[in-house]
Parts: sequence; C-alpha cells; structure tokens
Amino acid sequence: MRIKEIDYLRAFCAFSVIAIHVTAGYIDQNSIAYMLNQIARYAVPLFILLSGFGLAFSERKKNTTFLLFLKKRYNKILLPYFLWSIIYFIFSNRHQIISTDAMELFPLLIKQLYSGTAYVHLYFLVIMIQLYLVFPVLQKWLLEKRYHTLVGSFFISLCMHLAIYLHAVGIIVLPSLGVPYVILSPVWVFYFVLGMYISIEIERFIRLTQKITFVKTTLIWLLTLIILLLDSKYTNTSGSSTKPSTILYTLSSLVFLFKGLSYAANVTPKMSSLILWYSTHSFFVYLIHPFIISCLVLVFPHNWGGTIGLLQIFISTIILSTLLTYIGSKFKLIHILGGVYTGRLTHAKSGKTKSNNEKCILL
Repeated sequence: MRIKEIDYLRAFCAFSVIAIHVTAGYIDQNSIAYMLNQIARYAVPLFILLSGFGLAFSERKKNTTFLLFLKKRYNKILLPYFLWSIIYFIFSNRHQIISTDAMELFPLLIKQLYSGTAYVHLYFLVIMIQLYLVFPVLQKWLLEKRYHTLVGSFFISLCMHLAIYLHAVGIIVLPSLGVPYVILSPVWVFYFVLGMYISIEIERFIRLTQKITFVKTTLIWLLTLIILLLDSKYTNTSGSSTKPSTILYTLSSLVFLFKGLSYAANVTPKMSSLILWYSTHSFFVYLIHPFIISCLVLVFPHNWGGTIGLLQIFISTIILSTLLTYIGSKFKLIHILGGVYTGRLTHAKSGKTKSNNEKCILL
C-alpha cells in the first residue's frame, strides 16, 4: 500500500529542517527569517511522528522477536550516529585537536555521544534510539489498549513540554540531569505513538482529512501559528520546539500539510519520482546538511547577508545536500552513514511502493 502524502510529507519536512537551521542565524535581525523559522517548527515533531508511522507500518505483519528487532533496527541508527558524532566532533574541535593533545578531548567526546550534543541536530538520533527500545512495548499496548496508550502518551509529553517551557520562562527550576531534557524520549513519545496509531488507522485518518474542508483546515492552522508566534515573541522561546503551543501547532500542521499535499499527489511522474527520492534519502539529508551550512559560512563568510543571502544559502544547502546524497547513494557502504544504496538508476514501477514506506523509517 502506497500513501503518497506520507512520502511527500517526509520530503517536505526534510526541507523544513534545513529552513530551521539556515534561518537560525538570521532570526535576530531578519523578520522574514524569524517567521520562516517559526513556521517550520513542526519539522522535528513530524519527523518523529513519521518515524513511528514507518516503523509500525514495516512491522505490522511481522512476528519479529524483541532481540532480532533491536539488532535489525539499531544497526541502522547506532553506527550512523556514532560515525557522524565523530565527524562533527572533529569538525567542531579541529583547532583544539591540532594545538593540544587529542586525548584531552576524549572525555568531551564521550559526554557528547551520550548526550547527543556533538552537533546541533544529532539529539534526534538519541531520541530515536530510546524510542526504538520501547517500540515493541508501545506496539503491544496500542494493539491491546489503543486509545489509552495514545491519550497516556499525550499527557506524558504534554507534562514534559510544560515543565521544559516553565523552566525556560523562569517559573520553575528543573533539576540538572547532566543531559539536555530535550533528548529524553518522554518529551517526544506522543508524536511517535501518534505515528504508530495513524499507521494502524490510516484509512480512518484519510477519511477524517477528507471530511474537513481545506479552508477550515487552513484557518485552524493559521490560528495555531498565531498562538505559536505570540508565545515565542512574548516568552522569548523562539528557539524551542518543546512547549505546549508547539504540540498544538504540530497537530494542526499534520492535518494541514497532509490535506494540502493530497492535492499534489497527482503531479507529473518526474516530479513524483523526485519527491520520492527525497523521501527515501531524507535521513542522510538530515545528517549532512548542517555540515554543508557550516562549511558555506566558513568558506564564504561575507556572501550570506540579508534576505537575499538567506535565500542563497538555503538554496545552496539544498543543492549541495542533494548532490552529496546522490553521490553517496552510489556506494554500497553508504548505509553505515545512514544513507540508502540505490546502485544504478532505475525507474520504479508503480506497483513497487513498499520500499518507500518501509525504508524511510527514521525520517
């Protein structure tokens, strides 16, 4: 069964994450960058939701043992996480590595490995490692007590979001855990469970989105966006995706984007193939694009000023990420870096749709 909207949503979220990281350096001086940054705040939550969807979709008819499941799934995430953490660690500490004893940095590397802080985006993989660990239990609960599991996960994530939010605005002080609160799986478990739930109730979800008019969906989305914008402005939390207003905005964005992308489901075959390519390779794009942004800023430090510069670095990042991902996909060992080996170019047959929904489990 192929669900084009899911593939399109995955590709769309990949571009949205790039937008967040590109605009992050502009939001204090550029109102357009600030607006785009906030609009794209659904990206990471929806990526986690899509990961839950893809994982549940691929495991729906399998009777895999717990140990076999962990071995199969963790091979796809642990090694890429370890290797990319080392790559980004070396890149971030390149001057210290040259000027000091590299072994002095080893404790820092270990800390960044278990905290997901080797680079700005790697915390996502630490979250997914935790969620993979509890997936079999969540799947069992969903099958036995579907609504209880969904509602329970919602309140867990809501409480975690609220606690982090109240800490950020200075109302409460959370105890130090030695790692960022945002890497803890309870913060994100609702999105993951919701993705799993949608994979089970996909026909029902599609019918629900079809019943709601696009105008009504758009108005609800705009309302939740306004709430998010006001929240971010008056509490100075524009850089956070862990607050109650983001949950509300993410849910409306899910329906809004799914509804909107359903109208794009009948695009030309070439355009559809391109979108599906981005969907398949979204994990590698996610992993490599911050490195490209950083290199562009380092090599051409004076080329990215103003709104035009913002647009230029965004487009350049997409082009270079696409190019490197395409080149990487031609090497069989690319999987150790989170890529997907495609070999020689082939035209996918319309009936072979299983791979897109089942390959793209992480993103």
